Amino acid sequence: MSIQFRSNDLTPAEASFLRFQYGFDDQDDPFARVLWQAIKRAWDSDTAPGSVTRHLERLGAAGAYPKEVSLYVSFRLEGGDAIWDDLLRRAGLADRRKAKVEPAIERRGQA
Repeated sequence: MSIQFRSNDLTPAEASFLRFQYGFDDQDDPFARVLWQAIKRAWDSDTAPGSVTRHLERLGAAGAYPKEVSLYVSFRLEGGDAIWDDLLRRAGLADRRKAKVEPAIERRGQA
């Protein structure tokens, strides 16, 4: 899926996060894809019931990926909708969750 958006108002971490949410392209940095998957898995592991792991703390350390981890944790904990809406606004994208889209099968039947 190719997504085009304005990135001049976004930090590199925010632009990468949007690509992660919308799906990476083949030409995108493969490391970014793996990094966001690792952050998501660290979140899942650290927030699992009874978990005592601290993977996010290590990924978010000063020498690692603090901006990416901070953004992901804020998105998950601190009103993700507000953060998401702000990112979409600054990127010049519409929120697909708020638009009514007919399934392809129904569109074909109307043609």
